[in-house]
Amino acid sequence: MTVLRADGGLLQRELLTVREAAGLPRSVSALRVCDVVVWMRHRNDHRNRSCLPR
Repeated sequence: MTVLRADGGLLQRELLTVREAAGLPRSVSALRVCDVVVWMRHRNDHRNRSCLPR
């Protein structure tokens, strides 16, 4: 993904820092970490709008 390489790879480095802080193995990609971070951040917003099952 181009966005992971933008700004000298800043986003990718941040995601890998999150992965390390969470104690996840290196086999978990930066893209997967991004997926989980976005899902965790926005799932409550979706529940409040009743578009996800409770």
